[in-house]
Amino acid sequence: YRSVGAGAIGLHNFLKKLGMDLKPEEFLLLVFSLQHQQGWGAPFELVEAGDKRIVIRTPQTFESVVLKDWDMPVCGIHQGWIEGILTAVTGKSWYCLEKTCHAKGDPYCEFVCDQVMPSWKFKAEAVVRGESAITEFIEHKPLEGKISLIDEPVVMMPRFIFTSMTQSLKRTMGEAPAGGVNYRAYMDMGKENVEHYKKMGITDPRTLSDMAFAFYSQMGWFHLVSEAWDETTKTKTITLSHTVESESFGITGKNTCFCTAGLLAGIIEGSFGIRVQAREVACKSRGDEHCVFTITNKP
Repeated sequence: YRSVGAGAIGLHNFLKKLGMDLKPEEFLLLVFSLQHQQGWGAPFELVEAGDKRIVIRTPQTFESVVLKDWDMPVCGIHQGWIEGILTAVTGKSWYCLEKTCHAKGDPYCEFVCDQVMPSWKFKAEAVVRGESAITEFIEHKPLEGKISLIDEPVVMMPRFIFTSMTQSLKRTMGEAPAGGVNYRAYMDMGKENVEHYKKMGITDPRTLSDMAFAFYSQMGWFHLVSEAWDETTKTKTITLSHTVESESFGITGKNTCFCTAGLLAGIIEGSFGIRVQAREVACKSRGDEHCVFTITNKP
């Protein structure tokens, strides 16, 4: 919908020819007055307007009504729409975040628009804070066979790849060695992922680990339930509701999450600069309620 918003430049230019030189916030309200008459939600009102920040709100949008039971901000269509309009009429980059949402139980859907150059770091930190979802930053070019996430090339693959890959390794080298290979490979991947974040200017260890957890969770790898730290034993416990492996393998009577164990260890090592080892102590594939991992320092 950024592209839809950008298309409003035609109306803007037409109005200018008629002698109506509207300010960006005035044109924004006009566009949504026209759209909301077609059922897109209640009219917007202007909360704040400046050279580099515009804040608007509405009691509800089309998305917040349809998705009213989601208990989370849902108005991504409007966010992109607003960004596209402001970028088109000002010629500068704008970034829009939905701060409150009717679907979350708030009295308004409020959108804060800042004139910034939305860097990778800016977008990624918004994801970690829960203000944005990674789906807002996916660009898909199906005819070119390309997908990118926040300007970085990515690929989509089916979940059964884990069962196929693991079974192939088991047949080749045996069950225990296969688990070890997967663990080490995904540990390296976790560390490499954190190094990528560091190159984007993110240095705080906690932010680095939180960012990795948030991105992998939103990409479908796992869902974080809780983290705990035992000072006496110097043990970090991470509880996941499920992992990509436990969902792929189903009930096997055994632990299956060697890839995730390695990934978690790699994320912690890369973020905090320490050597650790991760072990799965409970697994949904074994019949447990959650997949639980302990992370300790290597001796």
